[in-house]
Amino acid sequence: MALTTTAKYTFSDHALKANQPHFEVVSLHLDTHCVAFKNEVTDRYKIFWVEDGSGSYTVDDIEFSIEGSGVFCLSPGQIFSVRSEKIKSAYQISFDKDFYCVESHGKEIACNGLLFNNVHRATVVNVPQEEVGMFQGLVNQMITELKSKGSAHQVMLETFLRMFLIQTLRLQEKQESAATNTVTHQQDPLVQEFIALVDKNFKEEHTVAGYAEKLFIAPKSLSKKLNALGYPTPLQVIKNRIILEAKRELKYTDNSVKEVAFELGFDDPGYFTRLFGKAVGVSPAKYRSN
Repeated sequence: MALTTTAKYTFSDHALKANQPHFEVVSLHLDTHCVAFKNEVTDRYKIFWVEDGSGSYTVDDIEFSIEGSGVFCLSPGQIFSVRSEKIKSAYQISFDKDFYCVESHGKEIACNGLLFNNVHRATVVNVPQEEVGMFQGLVNQMITELKSKGSAHQVMLETFLRMFLIQTLRLQEKQESAATNTVTHQQDPLVQEFIALVDKNFKEEHTVAGYAEKLFIAPKSLSKKLNALGYPTPLQVIKNRIILEAKRELKYTDNSVKEVAFELGFDDPGYFTRLFGKAVGVSPAKYRSN
């Protein structure tokens, strides 16, 4: 068995209600490359930075891989699975909404609907070797601040977290531009705003017109913008989010199919069952039994 050195650094504000730290950095260092992370249903916002290693993962139904060094992000409720992994050095940064709200900071650094709260594509960024030192420096500053609490402690931690997110976004934009030579997510914030709106309102709002109205845009224009970034149609984005949540409910709760349908905003459980069956290929009951 490989020797693992694990260190955990936390921040908690007793004025805020929480069953766990509001901000946490966990460092993992192994003497040989092996499995470091574990499967989980995420209950917080999490950033995984593989400093040295490789891995193949699944977030909900989306598969992705990291080779060498890379960053990926998870939002609360997402299902994270490790398919294979050989890690020697890695970090996990986690926080809750009380510490840092990605929605209120979304327009400032464009992470809501891009790094977080986007279930339609995996948020993974490769970190070139020449950039590793920058990320390491930011993590070291977080750890130093967590170990030696000073004045404006939370503000400093928020600042380092924001810098880490900004650097991740810059790398993501650079890699997207190089791969597609077209408009990037950051250059079209309306698309990420739509994705974030769907993630927040999919249980109550099922129509494209409803979201287009909130965004002050025509449904056809919204469809064109999504298509330019490789997304499916707006209606399919909405349906995909509903089906994903249905899968989570069927896998991890004891709620009946009828209860799941009502939870997702369907007055007619039969219609929900037909929608699910068409999208997944089996009925909700069969999916659960499988």
